[in-house]
Formats: sequence, structure tokens, C-alpha cells
Amino acid sequence: MNTNYDVSVVIINYNSKKYIDNLFESLIKLKHSDFTFQIVVVDNASTDDSIEYLESRHFDEYIPVKIVKSDVNRGFAGGNNFGVKYSDSEYIVFLNNDTAVDEMWLENLYHFIRDRKDCVMANSKLLFFYDYIPFTFKTSDKIELERTVRINEHDQYADGKFIENCLCEKEKLVCFGHTKVQLPLLDKDKAHTFLFKTITWNNETDAIIANGKEYKADDNGVIKIELSQEDVNRLKVTLIQNAGSGFDDVYNGYDIGFCKPDGEEYSKTYELTNGCGASIIMRKKDFDACGGFDEQFFMYYEDTDLSFRMKAGGGKIMYCPDSIVRHIHTGSSTEWSPFFTYHVYRNKLLFLYKNFNKKLFFMYFIRQYIDGIRSKDIQKKRGCKDAYKIAFKKEKGITYQA
Repeated sequence: MNTNYDVSVVIINYNSKKYIDNLFESLIKLKHSDFTFQIVVVDNASTDDSIEYLESRHFDEYIPVKIVKSDVNRGFAGGNNFGVKYSDSEYIVFLNNDTAVDEMWLENLYHFIRDRKDCVMANSKLLFFYDYIPFTFKTSDKIELERTVRINEHDQYADGKFIENCLCEKEKLVCFGHTKVQLPLLDKDKAHTFLFKTITWNNETDAIIANGKEYKADDNGVIKIELSQEDVNRLKVTLIQNAGSGFDDVYNGYDIGFCKPDGEEYSKTYELTNGCGASIIMRKKDFDACGGFDEQFFMYYEDTDLSFRMKAGGGKIMYCPDSIVRHIHTGSSTEWSPFFTYHVYRNKLLFLYKNFNKKLFFMYFIRQYIDGIRSKDIQKKRGCKDAYKIAFKKEKGITYQA
């Protein structure tokens, strides 16, 4: 294959101006000792000025950047296929735009797959974008806190993914003696001040514990915890977002290691069931041979479906722990928003239909549709019905309707 580059990194942009600086400032620092690469940015018909902003930053003075514009939003699946058409390389990498990469990310990922002829896809180690500080609690009963916490100059809504043994209500956290709340270091390794506002609190029995100290509320019911830069570097915890992907016994996709501290377990190479489209590499000839991403998926489960088709010839999907990416996660959509729900419910069924059998499709169609009725969720029901139309009636152009 005669190509101008060894690797093309395909990145989808859709109204994503806020991610450009973090991503491209990391890309221009990439090490590449014995190979060449290009960045292919696919703009999915953005309505903001993200592409104009990207062009104004002149990152192409440091690394090759090709911008291709689609006149419609092709989603993750179609957008990546569109980008591959403009890629001039032997290897293809798909990278999410809500990321920042380690300087050795691409070097390690490229060498990993190049040196393993039986590997058809390799998955990076994805870490959550920020490191976290853990807080525990002391109480004889319970502590109620406002869910929004002030972190330096930022108001941060405490994310339930990073909270254990707690009742997470919309506007408050109900904490107990075994609760752990982890909050992000939004200003990286700088000193941080955390301000918690109490709702129900007993200053005689209650305390928040951090840095080996017990913190009490002031007369205004505010708990102020100040951590120096030294404290931050000593206490911070790096959390896994994805160390490869899989699905459980009811075919729900999951991220290996999700929200677990990074450590020895995730520093070893192992084989995967499927890869995560946020950062994967493959040979372009293999991608083309299996037909690329199925554009009916639009987004979600499209990487799982691609993984199964690429493995069909007997190749392996592997986890590359030395290729490290920081990932904001769900930067393009909100978890369990109507958009997210529709696509997950629809595409899980499409994945089962394509890669397993009709019996499984109908088994989970019934389960999911009943769930939609019980929860009175129109997008769950609509996702199931549209999956049937696509799979059995072969209808085209079915898209999400708000």
C-alpha cells in the first residue's frame, strides 16, 4: 500500500469548540520516533464556530491537520467512515474529541499493533480527564449536603458515578458513616479549596474527613477544606474510564475498570471482547474489508458491532495499557438523556440481530419495550420499534426524534 502517512487519526467535531485547546495542545506534543501521522478532523455540520476557531489556532504549523466538512451530521459511525475516505495511511486511529493524549499515546499504540500480526484492533487506556480527591464522613446518623460543591472558582455538581454508599437526590446528598464522595481536581495539580454547604448537620457528631483531618461546619453551615499543592499531589486518585470494553450476561455494554483506581491490574496487556471507539487503532485494510462502521447505528454500540465483524476472521482485539488518554466521557451527549436512551435501546437490539440471532432480538425487544411501558419512557419504546423497522422491514433513514 502506497500511502503518505503511516497513521491517520480521525476525530469527529460537532459543536465542540470547548474541547479543541485541550485536545490539540496535547496532539502537537506527540512523540513519533519512526513513523508519520496526520490528523483528520471531520466536521459533522457544526452550527458553532469550532472549525473557524480550530483554523485560527494554526495547529497545522506543528502537525499535519486535514479538515473535511460534511453537509449533514453523520453521527459517530458515519462521520468516522467519512474521515477514513480522506485518510492517506496504512493504519487508522479513531479518537474522541473530548480527550487529551499522553505524549507517548500514539507511539505506543502504533508499535503495539504493528508488532502483533494477529491483533486486528488495539484499545488504549482511557483515564477520566481529572484526578479526584476522596472525602469520607463521620456521623452518628446522617449528613445532608447540597449536591453542588464549590471547587476553587467552579460550581461542581457531584457526579453519582464517583459516589459510594450515599443517597444521591437531585439537589442533595444524604451521606452516612460509610459514604465516599470523590470530587474532581478541576484546576489539575494546583491547590484546591472545597466548600460544602450543609442541610442537616450536627457539629458535635458530624465531620467530613480529608487529608487525615476532620472538618466541621462554620456558623453559616459551610465546611471549608483547603488542600495545598503538596496535599493534592499526595492525595489525588487517578480513575479508569475504560481499560477495554465488554458486555454483561444481558448484553449491556460496559467499560472495564470503570471508576476504579488505576493500578497494576490495568497495567497489563490482555485480550478484549470488543474495543471502545474513544481510542482504537486498526489497519485500514481490515477496516475496509469488514465494511467500516455500520452507519445505521449513528452512535453507541457501533464500536461493539465493528469489533465483532473485525474479529470474524480470527484476529484478536487487545488492550494496550501504555497508550494513555484522558477522557471527559459523554462529551457529545449526556448519559441517559432522551438522545442517549433512544440510541442505546435501539442499537443494542440491532447489534443482537446482526451478530447473534432473531430469537435474542425478540427476547430483548420484549424486555426493553415492557421496560419502556413501565417507565413511561417514549424513547425506550421508540428505540425498540425503530430497531424492528431497520432490522426486519429494512427501512432506511430512521433517526432520533425529540
